[in-house]
Amino acid sequence: MTTTMGMAEAKNNFSKVMAQVQTTGRPVTILKNNKPCAAIVPMDMLVEKDPVSAAVDFMDEYADVFEKLS
Repeated sequence: MTTTMGMAEAKNNFSKVMAQVQTTGRPVTILKNNKPCAAIVPMDMLVEKDPVSAAVDFMDEYADVFEKLS
C-alpha cells in the first residue's frame, strides 16, 4: 500500500516522512490538488536502476493509486 499526503503535510512533517521512507523502504507520493505530483523514494530504488527505469517501475507498481486519484 502506498502512502500519500498533501504537499503541506509533507512539508510540515518532512523529517517524519523521510524517516518513514527509510524505515519502511516504501515511497511516499506527494499530492498537489489531490493529484500525484512527486514522490519521495528510498535511494536504493534509484541506485540499482537508472532513474527512468525506476520511475517506470514505480508508476507501474502504483498505477491503481494514480488511477483512483485522477
